[in-house]
Amino acid sequence: MEPNEVLLAIEERLLKRKLTPAERIVLGQTWNKQTYEQMAKQSGYGDAHLKDTGYKLWRAISEVLGQRVTKKSLLFVLREYLHPEPVPLTPVKTKTSPVLVANSTQHLYPSGPLPPDSPLYIQRPPNEDLAYAEIQRPGGFLRIKAPQKMGKTSLVFRLVHKAHQQRYQTVHLDLQAIDQAVFSSIDTFLRWFCAQTSRALNLPSKLDEYWDASMGHKVSSELYYQEYLLENRETPIVLIIGAAEKLIEHPKVAQDFFPLLRSWHEKARWNFLWRNLRIVIVHATEIYVPLRINQSPFNIGQAIKLPRFTAEQVAELAARYDLEQHHDNLAISLLGLVGGHPYLVNIFLYFLATQPSNVDSLVKAAATPSGIYGTHLRNYLALLKVEPSLATAFQKVISSEEGIELDAVTLYRLESLGLITVKGYQAVPSCDVYRIYFQQQLSF
Repeated sequence: MEPNEVLLAIEERLLKRKLTPAERIVLGQTWNKQTYEQMAKQSGYGDAHLKDTGYKLWRAISEVLGQRVTKKSLLFVLREYLHPEPVPLTPVKTKTSPVLVANSTQHLYPSGPLPPDSPLYIQRPPNEDLAYAEIQRPGGFLRIKAPQKMGKTSLVFRLVHKAHQQRYQTVHLDLQAIDQAVFSSIDTFLRWFCAQTSRALNLPSKLDEYWDASMGHKVSSELYYQEYLLENRETPIVLIIGAAEKLIEHPKVAQDFFPLLRSWHEKARWNFLWRNLRIVIVHATEIYVPLRINQSPFNIGQAIKLPRFTAEQVAELAARYDLEQHHDNLAISLLGLVGGHPYLVNIFLYFLATQPSNVDSLVKAAATPSGIYGTHLRNYLALLKVEPSLATAFQKVISSEEGIELDAVTLYRLESLGLITVKGYQAVPSCDVYRIYFQQQLSF
């Protein structure tokens, strides 16, 4: 089996949940027999964070399988458990419409971020060039915004790759993957923040030497960065903060932390040391935290909002799936069906390229429980079922022709999931597949 097939099987058959980006890296690269150190160099995560992620994963898989699983035994155990099925490799055609059954090693199921060398990554100019330029600028500050599964992490992987080409060091802190207790106070959060930065840079933690409660936690963290991490540094650090929207749920921490990031960026104007810190904030939606305009980091630096695919970009991706000569209207069909959503477009093209299917049949069944998006849609449905207020709000959105206004928190949650887009003040379904499926499933 290929790594992406293994990840999908672990999600659907073993853990019954979506894997985090760090978990995907650990599992996928363990399958490729890489060490944690190799994973860290390629992904931007610290090897200590990846080791901790791996330990928790082996324990979770062990509990499901009823036998002890370690990094060394994982490949053997999974091969025994998953029993991969052979996949047809022969192209076929029907009389009514073209059908392809491609080699499964050529096209892998779209189940996670695309590595830097993936031929399926479609650039969305000028975003990539703007991002690369910003992390190379002294004191650079970059903001990447897009809902889930729109390609944020794939772009981050390319930023990490570009940074390593420039001999920069990278620190990738994913707020989605940390324990809730870390958000209990600004002191606890900043201690975690500084300690994780040290580990990612392969430096020993020296919190006790720099932390002084009498000066305040923010001052202590600033001294830690300036006098320990940035002092005598020959190469820049690219600090990537993923899932920054997580702090919306912890406003007291957010109201201290976000202004701190802005102040560090502004220090680069007059303090040479801080020019070696390049900050990247990645978030799924607008950050609804009350901040003064001169304290917010969301009105400075280079902002990138990842758009959906255009018809030309869908056509280009179809060509990379070897489909462009068979379906002239494919791009138009997908724009109407999924609104150019990168992940949903990839799913459609994958099934078209690897299964005995045609465009019409896939489109017709797309919004049904048995269609190609069935698992994806059921995951969203399960989430909405356990949060009735969110389900009620979304049900109102899909029932409106023109969209409705929502409170800020509900808007943030639905937008970050990618279920809605915001036009002016109105929330509307992000694509027809979501509207049709949830109109059937959320009827009250």
